[in-house]
Amino acid sequence: MKKSAFLVLAIILPLFGFSQSFDTSNLRVGGGLVYGTDIDNVGIDINGVYQFNEQWEGGIAFTHFFEKNYANWNVLDFDGHYIFYSDNSGLNVYGAAGLSVTFAKIDIPGTTYTDPNFGTITTPGVTASDSNLGLNIGAGVNYALTDQLNLAPELKVTIANGSYVRMCVNLQYRF
Repeated sequence: MKKSAFLVLAIILPLFGFSQSFDTSNLRVGGGLVYGTDIDNVGIDINGVYQFNEQWEGGIAFTHFFEKNYANWNVLDFDGHYIFYSDNSGLNVYGAAGLSVTFAKIDIPGTTYTDPNFGTITTPGVTASDSNLGLNIGAGVNYALTDQLNLAPELKVTIANGSYVRMCVNLQYRF
């Protein structure tokens, strides 16, 4: 029994020490609206950003574009941010670069026509999907609205087979 209690304390105590030294104010999580140019549609963006130091941040984001013309688009981004301007009022400007994986799916349903001369004609549906790895290059702004809320507009070009530009406006919660 004493060995079990000691083992539990040996595991838990370092975790408390780690949590005390971990500055959670560097973490932001949020979401917002995004527009994709060649996709020509609006979507939603869910993202998280961790600020490593005064100049570097790392971000991960998932974007879902709403269905249009039987097509669905999703994008997963892994970006690094280099903060090249920062002031004390809660404003910074950064350049972004990273990788993206774009997932596209088209699902056209089958149709049935009735013609008096030929009878019933049924066309089968078509489903196809693809994914592309791309390079992200962009810039963004972080503006502190309050101590916990951050406004983060961003402009990003994804260079891939079928390149496109995304314009995002996110609202992030700072922990």
